[in-house]
Amino acid sequence: MIQLKEAGVSFGARALFAKASLVIGERSRIGLVGANGTGKTTLFRMLSRECSPDEGSIDMPRDVKIGYLPQEEIVLGDESVFDAAVAAFSHIHDIRVKMHELEARMADKGLKPAEMDKVLKRYSRLQEEYARDGYTFESRTEEILEGLGFKKRDFDRPCKEFSGGYQMRVALARLLLSEPDLLLLDEPTNHLDLPSIEWLEGFIKSFKGALVISSHDRFFLDRVIDTIWDVDYGTITPYKGSYTKFSVEKGGRKEQIEREIRKIAETRKHLQSFIDRFRGTPKKAVLVRSRKKMLERLPDIQLPKEDTKTMNLRFPDAPGISGRVMALEGVAKSFDSNPVFSGVNLTVEPGDRIALVGANGEGKTTLLRIIAGELGATDGEVWRSSKLRTAFYTQIVEQSLHPDSTVLGELESVAPGESIPVLRTIAGMFLFSGDEADKKVAVLSGGEKSRLALAKIILSPSNLLLLDEPTNHLDLRARDVLERAIRGYPGTVVFSAHDRFLIDRLANKVVYIGGGKATMHIGNWTDYEQWRDRRKTLTRHKSGEKKKQVKEAKPVTREKGKPKPGKEAREKARQQKLREEEATRVFVEIEEREREVVQLEKLMSSPELYKDLGKLKEITIRHRQLKKELEQLHEQLDSLLS
Repeated sequence: MIQLKEAGVSFGARALFAKASLVIGERSRIGLVGANGTGKTTLFRMLSRECSPDEGSIDMPRDVKIGYLPQEEIVLGDESVFDAAVAAFSHIHDIRVKMHELEARMADKGLKPAEMDKVLKRYSRLQEEYARDGYTFESRTEEILEGLGFKKRDFDRPCKEFSGGYQMRVALARLLLSEPDLLLLDEPTNHLDLPSIEWLEGFIKSFKGALVISSHDRFFLDRVIDTIWDVDYGTITPYKGSYTKFSVEKGGRKEQIEREIRKIAETRKHLQSFIDRFRGTPKKAVLVRSRKKMLERLPDIQLPKEDTKTMNLRFPDAPGISGRVMALEGVAKSFDSNPVFSGVNLTVEPGDRIALVGANGEGKTTLLRIIAGELGATDGEVWRSSKLRTAFYTQIVEQSLHPDSTVLGELESVAPGESIPVLRTIAGMFLFSGDEADKKVAVLSGGEKSRLALAKIILSPSNLLLLDEPTNHLDLRARDVLERAIRGYPGTVVFSAHDRFLIDRLANKVVYIGGGKATMHIGNWTDYEQWRDRRKTLTRHKSGEKKKQVKEAKPVTREKGKPKPGKEAREKARQQKLREEEATRVFVEIEEREREVVQLEKLMSSPELYKDLGKLKEITIRHRQLKKELEQLHEQLDSLLS
């Protein structure tokens, strides 16, 4: 459908990429990856016809319909959320107007038969066009807006009342409703919460056109794409398969490039040695000129500097906590008469990595602020260790930064007495290399401010680290830096995030906040997702069984002569019912054992327990036994539901 032929783009003397030859098919699913500044957004603008390549060409049919969601913030006005989204169907309004005009002409009694025939044919064609979207466009608009996190009560509100992130969601809804042949999405997941990201995954799977998308959400890329375009090393390299597969393959390519660099360096050394040796020898002048030309033609291949960065932070000392870090019992929070959540029970143990997940507006930030002590609970009790020292990263990073200070100055404010070389090393770990460490805060981008604020928080002496959406504005490299920093942090971490990859790598407990409640599950994101999906499957089974029972309760009149259901069918139905009953029983057992595990871990964190070695041994054995039983029960449930 679309073909890039030897395409390249430069800014002055700096080439972003060159000689890119790529193809986008009718159902392509392409993930665009690369560090910031390598040319991803420029490529999107080229594909959307906003600009042309400096060299080479892009061939595409003239009638290809392209939908492009840029990364830059979109500002909408006074129109309502629904009207802004439904504008994708402006052609429906045009068809209606034309149909009304034709209806008026058909009502003209003086219209000649030949003219009437033409009007009727045109009216019939318009009816066919209208039937494609005209009867469903309103319900489709509602479905997509709700999938992207809007409530029905939001539909009539002016777009300008919403944050920039929600205005981007309206623009995305309009784009999806327009059903383009090629959908270009530049970092759409930056503006979405977890439920909306999962909804978008499902939408893309059924989308009939081609897709090119960039995202920092590796889970998202793995689930929606089948090809990666990697913008790096001065070109765009395609890789077949998922992002995970690409990561492995690129590691191999990096080693290959490193070998090529060593080979070129060796060749350069031999050529230069020959030139230096015979520079003043007339008989060798031709050979020397030849070697000089060969030397000039050698390619200058370099690995990006960021590929060599490593994380080796030295965290400030803070008091160790041997027992519970903190505990929430029956905590509730309301603002005026508006309840946010209630009945929250959460025990935080030393070394925990607890992820808070759920839709925006359900109370994740509120719960973090209660844990941090910034907000009081409306009801319930919050217990904190006397040794607790908290560091809290909020989404509003500007609050913790001084515009007139430099990057180094900000780091020095939380690490007084540290030498400048050490501070520069720390700045480099958070991707502020060389002169970038001397930049003023006022000129930093949103992503750079986020990295700097994270560096300050992590370098502050603490034993409880609270992070509210720390991955917002961070690219994949910066997220890797953050992950390594959290892994090395010696204290306890509670964080909210939409990045499922980060949750999967770090969390040992996941707390879902929604519907005014908080539900804790032991394990990482994959464990939580499997548990959630089993629960949904079981709920569907129960719902189907109830409908079946209602249907069977109705009197059925069998046609005369028609045979009764066979023994085999009745036995199959009986076995299915037994499986569903057994699955329900197993699910209940899983929940009971998980509750007991939480209680035991709460006891195991108490210093008092270690004074009674007999009791400690008994609880440890029981804890190990429960873990084994849970593993067996999960396997049993999987086989019953498969």
